[in-house]
Parts: sequence; C-alpha cells; structure tokens
Amino acid sequence: MKRIFLALTAIVFNIILFSCTDDTVSETDQLYSNHPTEGDDGDPPPPPPEG
Repeated sequence: MKRIFLALTAIVFNIILFSCTDDTVSETDQLYSNHPTEGDDGDPPPPPPEG
C-alpha cells in the first residue's frame, strides 16, 4: 500500500510540473529583446560617421 501511494504521488507530482501550453519559438523570442552593445558596460555603439 505504501509503494502504491508513493508511486501515485510521484506520478501526480510529475504531471503538475509539466506544462501543457504549446508556445511557438516566435512567441518565446518576442519575450527577449537583444540589442548589440560594446564592452562590459553595455553601452550601445556610436553612430557611424557622416560623410
């Protein structure tokens, strides 16, 4: 009886941990915005010279 209870608890716990939503890669990529930066400070690069 104790083993059955532990097995059922493990199964229920694993079901709770997994998400059933179907997120596409494009939806996930929209959450993170990457901008090119220079150096450790994260300053954006200067604009190119005019001319």
